[in-house]
Amino acid sequence: MTSFEWLQIVLSYALQITLVLAFSWYLEWTLKSSQAKSRVWTSAFIGLGILLVAGLMLPKLQFFHPWSEIRPSVLLGVIEAEFIIGKTLLVLWVFGAAIVLSRWIFHFVQLHRFIRSTEPLDDERRRRCNTLVEAELCTIGKQPVQYRISPEDLGPFCYQFHTPYVFLPESLLAGDAVEMSHVLRHELTHLKTQHPMQLFIQKFLQTMFWFHPLVWISGQRAGLIREFVCDDASTSDPGTTATYLRTLVRVVENRAKPQSGTFAIGRTSSELRQRAMRLAAGNDLKSSVWSHSVSLLPILAALLISQIWLPINPLASSQSMFTRWPSWTAHALHAFDIKVRDYERFEPNVQLHELMERQDNSASALRTY
Repeated sequence: MTSFEWLQIVLSYALQITLVLAFSWYLEWTLKSSQAKSRVWTSAFIGLGILLVAGLMLPKLQFFHPWSEIRPSVLLGVIEAEFIIGKTLLVLWVFGAAIVLSRWIFHFVQLHRFIRSTEPLDDERRRRCNTLVEAELCTIGKQPVQYRISPEDLGPFCYQFHTPYVFLPESLLAGDAVEMSHVLRHELTHLKTQHPMQLFIQKFLQTMFWFHPLVWISGQRAGLIREFVCDDASTSDPGTTATYLRTLVRVVENRAKPQSGTFAIGRTSSELRQRAMRLAAGNDLKSSVWSHSVSLLPILAALLISQIWLPINPLASSQSMFTRWPSWTAHALHAFDIKVRDYERFEPNVQLHELMERQDNSASALRTY
């Protein structure tokens, strides 16, 4: 991949990501159901994955060629500037992605060390936990949920990489059964609705697109919506909502440390305030068939927006509507005897040596004159 292609990808990604996420924010605003909102954000991050694949693996549509009428001297200056900018952006992206990925791996290792250090519940306590919630919540896929004892300052939370875990402090295990059922239903709903997988996809794309602030802002919003989904699963009427709110407050008061990369019942005081206000307002929790269909629109939008590419590359040929195929994709297709164009079509006006020769000729003519 050349510096010009990399510059085109980065700048075009910035535009494409903005369009996909702005559309997702608008869709979420039009919906009432927390489940539909959550599906919108899941679709939005899948859409960002589509942008990533389309940019790196497929040729790019060229709507117009603004460089064809520019003088060789100006075009060579543009080429030199874009070469430097493209190299600089590549170094910055690698550096930023390495930092984000390193932090993610560090937290992953820390969390797994913590899991190995925790004590599982005995059979009696485990059976009590399972009797406080619906039976279908206690099994994720074909795996039974593993219950572990967490420190008091961490509070209750859940986690899943392969095995689903729910972590519960001693004070909660020895406390009120109603309070316990609220917490269990909240955490088990996270696991049942595949929130850990959604968070994994989100974190991967935040690593790839670390440079775009809207990706991080949308990730925070998606996390809050996932909490809304679990809040709704834990309440069914005004009476249970009131007791659930009291449970939220008590859990947050007892918890001192937030859990990065996990699902805790109350992560920050700001989130808790938003969740409490929403529950007290008694928002409509129903999800219509229409909202199910609407929530898939970010994926369709991403497919369309993935064809919007800024005409950054001054050496791109105007002889084709599409750029060449990326080398890694072309090599893979050639291995299956599928012929694709992995080279730029020849065009004298955009050949670097031709441009340099024309500039030299122009300079010589001026000196002779």
